[in-house]
Amino acid sequence: MTDFLMRVAGLNVAVRSVYDRIAQQSADYLLPSAGFDKDAAKADIVVDVSQADIDHEREIGEPGDWSDPYLETLAVFRRIAEVAPGYRRLVFHGATLEYQGKAYIFTAPSGTGKTTHIRLWKQVFGDRVDIINGDKPMLKVDDSADDNGSRGEMGADLGLRGRATVTAYGTPWAGKERWQRNVNAPVAGICVVTRAREESRELDNESASTRTAFMDDDGVANTCERIDAAEAMPLILQQTYMPSDPSKAADTLDLLDTVLREVPVYRLSCTISEAAVKASAGAMVE
Repeated sequence: MTDFLMRVAGLNVAVRSVYDRIAQQSADYLLPSAGFDKDAAKADIVVDVSQADIDHEREIGEPGDWSDPYLETLAVFRRIAEVAPGYRRLVFHGATLEYQGKAYIFTAPSGTGKTTHIRLWKQVFGDRVDIINGDKPMLKVDDSADDNGSRGEMGADLGLRGRATVTAYGTPWAGKERWQRNVNAPVAGICVVTRAREESRELDNESASTRTAFMDDDGVANTCERIDAAEAMPLILQQTYMPSDPSKAADTLDLLDTVLREVPVYRLSCTISEAAVKASAGAMVE
């Protein structure tokens, strides 16, 4: 049994785990612990893992010979992700980098190439790029405040919406590359990564007039264009952790609505090339 306290995305999380792997994985996020009971009394989130939680992860997860310590890391992740929307936070599936003080998130189904793409950013921009999280960042939505520091109920009643900020945080859950840092940055863009088709060697006239294409060494066009919220919602929704509790699921949808209102979303059609970076950076970075 291992007891520890950590701070993730600005939330204090008290954990009692069966194995110590999750504490080791969370080393960059640990806070001094006063013991589980005292930690739990003051924490935002309390996670007390049982063997049943571990067995549940084995039942619902992908088939494989997964160890109990590994499955416990998923159980802790799930417990946090389930309640995060109540704190104006959600867990997102995406590789997140920091460039010029702003966060850019690249998302796609596993195996599409989002990790490869942020590796290419590092290759092109070098030390000017830092990776926040390679797989599961947490996004915090801060609603705008009025002059008194409140959200302004009268303004809300009149349908007057202020600006909100969306911040990406590193988490201990960072994919097989283990790319993560305990830092945060304001999100300046979300990019849905897709693979360029061979036929993109020849852009049609309409595409050529509305998109800037960057050709790779094989002559395949790499393009990145902004998409509207209606088109972005289903793409972003499928990469967002959706809690099982209906009220928390509703909170998540509300948060996503704000994210899509405040953060531009792009679609990148790319190959594994520096041309892909030129396309995405050219569209997303001001």
